[in-house]
Amino acid sequence: RAPGGQASEVGLHGGLRPRTSSSQGGVARRALDADVVSSFAVFSVATGAPIPLVLGALLRRAEDVAAAERTGAVTAAQPPGTVEVGGDGSEVEPRDLMWAFPSFAVFLQEAATTAPPRFPMWARWLCLATFWPGVIWYLYYKLEVEEDLRRCRGLGIGGYVVILPFAVGLFTGVFGEFAYGSLEGGPLDNIYSIAFYSAFAWIYLNQWFLYNKVNQLFEEEGRPAPLDPFGLFVPGWNFVTGIRQIHFTADYWARQRGQSLPRDAFADLFPFAKKPTLSLWELATTPSLWFNLGSLIG
Repeated sequence: RAPGGQASEVGLHGGLRPRTSSSQGGVARRALDADVVSSFAVFSVATGAPIPLVLGALLRRAEDVAAAERTGAVTAAQPPGTVEVGGDGSEVEPRDLMWAFPSFAVFLQEAATTAPPRFPMWARWLCLATFWPGVIWYLYYKLEVEEDLRRCRGLGIGGYVVILPFAVGLFTGVFGEFAYGSLEGGPLDNIYSIAFYSAFAWIYLNQWFLYNKVNQLFEEEGRPAPLDPFGLFVPGWNFVTGIRQIHFTADYWARQRGQSLPRDAFADLFPFAKKPTLSLWELATTPSLWFNLGSLIG
């Protein structure tokens, strides 16, 4: 019991707060709800907008420099997914880095023809403005990539089995954190925490399998394996390996369509994304792979 004999109850993050009358409780509940919603909104915008804004501005600058360097050369722009195709797997759309992160294209003059095709500009801005639409789209990207491998190459368990358990666990954990502070303890403290950490264990396991599947496809063509599966467990290197997986998966499917991969503005700006093979040591000791400064200054 609280001082003065007033009953108390556990608050949002485990602290004690006085139990109020029904009318006072309603006011407190509404205030709590407003605080949770506002915190969620601030988190969503603060974690979602800065990176796409910066990258979008850099990609636009690189586009302007490239246009100036063409000096009147005529090039035929070809929207992704419109070429004549044939052969097994030819129906698979090459989903490159701009496909996976559509908000990166918001400042580009050629945004309408940048992957994903027919993705409306308002939706690109929505993915830029706040965190969750971009996360949901990226989960859709991963679902499609896994489904392509299952349908056309018989590899893996498919996107729905990979992504749906992760999505349920992720959003269960996020809800529990904002509603009850459930992620502030250990991974096994409560059902929300268990769901959240189990989801990440599941997606990490399947990401390992995905890297190996992409390597297998390249080796079957007599090409070197482009990905380091152990990169999944090294901070920083795991980000690089994930970016490379997106690029080389798209590159593989483009070849199955009998075409070259459409220009990927992100990979042009960050050369490490498209180098055929790459080790952690090579990346650490080769600054020219980090960032293509020449694409910004001409």
